Amino acid sequence: MKARLLLASLLVFASSPHARADGPADNLPDKVRRVPPPGVKVPDDVREELAAGVKSLGEDIAKLRAEVSPKAEFSRLLPDVEIFHKAVDWALRYDEFFNTNQFKTARALLQEGAARAAALRAGQSPWLSATGAVVRGYLSRIDGSVQPYGLVIPVGVQAHSGKPSRLDLWFHGRGETLSEL
Repeated sequence: MKARLLLASLLVFASSPHARADGPADNLPDKVRRVPPPGVKVPDDVREELAAGVKSLGEDIAKLRAEVSPKAEFSRLLPDVEIFHKAVDWALRYDEFFNTNQFKTARALLQEGAARAAALRAGQSPWLSATGAVVRGYLSRIDGSVQPYGLVIPVGVQAHSGKPSRLDLWFHGRGETLSEL
């Protein structure tokens, strides 16, 4: 029964218009549709503001990396800061602002990155005991890149309590206008 259900699901997916490429034009380099599509135009003053924030956070991360020994406990938490820098840097670099509300999001991400860097410098990591939606980062073993992931920590769950907790996993694809912002 499970095999039939899986086969039926695959047939439905394969026959959907979303499962197909854009057609023969996909084989012609100058005809391939850009994915993701270009984002909205970032006004010059907003671009300058965000670029300055990216530069400042990048410099702060570099200083922090130099201050923290690679063997120190806090060195494993650097990706929790770097994800915010990467999100805004790449949105600017690759035109991945898909609506004007994301300018505000980018400002908030730069502020959170700076706050986490300051906390690490002070020997703290308050996001490790936070509840609700928590964004974390890790270094990919494949290419060494910084990758974000999200957790939803229920109120009442305490890190390192020794009590078993429920764990649900949810995976999703990128989508054409979903970026790290």
